[in-house]
Amino acid sequence: MFLTGYHGTSIKCANTIIKEKQFKVSTNDNDWLGEGIYFYFSLTDAYDWRDSDAILHSVIKIDDDEYLDIDSEEGEEIYQDIINFISDTHCVEVCGDIQKNQYAVAMMIWDTYSKVKVISASFPTEKTKFKTLIDKRRRRREFCVRNNSIIKYTNLIKRGDLND
Repeated sequence: MFLTGYHGTSIKCANTIIKEKQFKVSTNDNDWLGEGIYFYFSLTDAYDWRDSDAILHSVIKIDDDEYLDIDSEEGEEIYQDIINFISDTHCVEVCGDIQKNQYAVAMMIWDTYSKVKVISASFPTEKTKFKTLIDKRRRRREFCVRNNSIIKYTNLIKRGDLND
């Protein structure tokens, strides 16, 4: 299976990634999908991310069983199993920060399902102004790659190239 991903960044970082043929793995404790390298499925979402100067287009190669889509039925079940495990065992400190809690769940998924090399999910693009039962905010799909070894190809797209 091949995934195409878009990674928004600065032109300086993009040039370093191209030169070294390696992305820096994010280890922030508020990353939605845990530690890894983040991509959007959509070029537009990467373009909009923090007003990126550059977008890296990458091709990721994995086996079907190395991919977990949290939005799928199987992914939702795994996600809920992890939440139940955390709730029952209190092995992770739950706090008021939703992103840190999400990070803890994602890290538990990575630790429990060691064969998984890519996790994807959908997230709202903006903060909610009014909480409702049905969340109709526009969503973006992103995925997290555990390490550089499965990234087979990367090329640079400059922001200006897209404006022509």
